[in-house]
Amino acid sequence: MCLALSACDDQSTRTANMSESDAIVSDTFIPMPVELVLGRSIGPVTIGMSVAELKATLGEPDRSIGFHRTSNLTYEDLALEVVVSTVENLEVIDSSEVIAVSTLPNAVLEGSITVGMPLDELTESYGAPDVVIDKVVYLTKLGLGLELSDDNRVQRASVWRAFTLASEPPPMQEAVGMPAEEGEASEAELPMFEFDGERYEVVDAHLHTGFIESQLPSGMSFLVSQIPPFAQLYFPATTPQVLDPYNEYQGIKEHTRSAGVAHALILATYTHHTIGYASNREIEAKLVDARNHSADGLPWAWGLASVNYDDFENEEIARERLTALESYFERQPDLFVGIKLAHAHQAVSFEDPIYLGVYDVAARQNVPVLLHTGLSPFPNTQTEPEFYDPGTLESVVEAYDGQHGQGRVDFVLSHIGQGDFNAIEHSLQLAQRYEHVWLELSAINRALLVGAEGEPVEDSTLMHPYVLEQIKARGLTDKLIFATDGP
Repeated sequence: MCLALSACDDQSTRTANMSESDAIVSDTFIPMPVELVLGRSIGPVTIGMSVAELKATLGEPDRSIGFHRTSNLTYEDLALEVVVSTVENLEVIDSSEVIAVSTLPNAVLEGSITVGMPLDELTESYGAPDVVIDKVVYLTKLGLGLELSDDNRVQRASVWRAFTLASEPPPMQEAVGMPAEEGEASEAELPMFEFDGERYEVVDAHLHTGFIESQLPSGMSFLVSQIPPFAQLYFPATTPQVLDPYNEYQGIKEHTRSAGVAHALILATYTHHTIGYASNREIEAKLVDARNHSADGLPWAWGLASVNYDDFENEEIARERLTALESYFERQPDLFVGIKLAHAHQAVSFEDPIYLGVYDVAARQNVPVLLHTGLSPFPNTQTEPEFYDPGTLESVVEAYDGQHGQGRVDFVLSHIGQGDFNAIEHSLQLAQRYEHVWLELSAINRALLVGAEGEPVEDSTLMHPYVLEQIKARGLTDKLIFATDGP
C-alpha cells in the first residue's frame, strides 16, 4: 500500500517516501493543552463536524497525509491529527466529515486521561480494552483508542464514535419480504471497466458488508495488524464507513463505481467464531434500500443468504434455520440469488451429513452455493483439509449434479483453494470434471503455504499467476467468476 501526499496552502508537495516521523511534530515544542471527551472530541475538534466547520475553528492544517479515501490533517499548535473522509482523488472538500481525532506524542492532555498515564491506572477507571494489537488498544464502548509506549503508558489517544461489540449473532429470522424502496433517478451512465480499448460490464461477486459492532475482537485485531501503523488508531472510525454499502466516501457502491464495476453481490455470513457476522436480515435491509439501483434499471447489488451452523445437530434447530434460509429466496426472489458458506470459519467439514440440508434448499430454489475454499489467515479458522480442501466435497458435488435424485446445485469454489497446492489442484479438477462447478477468483494473490506433500512452503512467490495459467491451460476460462473479497 502507498501513501498519497498533498500539501496545504503554499507548502510544496512532499514525496511519497515521507517517513512516519515526518508527520509528527517535534517533541521540543510544547503545544496548547486540550481536553479529551470520550467518543466525542479532543479540544475543539468534534466527531461529525464538517471540514468547513473545522477550518472555521482552527484554520488550514499544517500538513495533510492521504490514505485510502481519508486524509489525516495535522494541527501543530494543538498537537492534533484529524481524520476526515475524502472523495476519490483524496481531495478534502468542505463537506468532508471528521471521523476521528488523535493526539500526537507531544500533546498536552488535560482531564481524566493524560499522556504518560499507565494503562493499569486507566483501566481501573474505565475497564480493560476490548481489542489489543501489540501497542494499540481500543476501548470500544468509550470510543477511545490508545497507542502505548514500551512501558505501557499512554503515548497517543484517539476518539471516534463509540460502539458496543455484539459478536454473537441474533437468532436466524425469516425474510421480512418488504418491497424495495423507491429510489431517486440513477446515475446517467453505468460504470464500465475499460481495458485495451474495450469496455466491460463487470460484476464483483464477493463483497462483505455488516456493522463494526458485529466484528469479533480477535478478527479485528488481525485486520488491524495488516494495515500501516499510522492508520491503526483510526480503524474503528474508518471501518463503519467501509462496511456501509452506501457511505458516500468509503462505501462499497462508491468503490465499485470508481473501479468501473457495475454490479455487486453482498454476502450474509455467520462466521462469528473467526471474524464476525452479517445476518440475512441485515442484507435484506440493504438490498431493499432506495439507493440499491443502477443506471440499467437493475439493482446495483444482489445478495447471498447464509446459515448459522451452531447447534445444527439439534434437528429442530436445523429445520427452523433452513426454513428461515429458504424464506429469503421465496419472499425476495429478485434480490437473493445464492447461498454463502464458509466451512473453515464455521467449523464444519465439507462432507458432514448433518449440514447437507442447505444443498436441498439450494436445489429447490435453483440457486448456487458459494463455498469458501483454501486456508484462511484469520484466527480460529479450521486448518485441516476436510474444512477447506474441496477435494473432500466431491461426493456432495456428484450427489447434487441433477442425476442422482438430489436435484442440481451449482457449486462456486471461492478462492480456488488458495494457500494449499492440493486444494488448488482439486478445485481445478472439480471444475474440469463437473459442469456445475465454477471457480471464483478472489483472495488468491498470496504465497503458497502448503505443498503437494503437505509440507510447509516458505517461497514467497504469489499463487495468482500460476492459478490463472492453469485455468487457461485447462480450458476453464469460461468457468471463472471475478470477485475481490472486499469491502
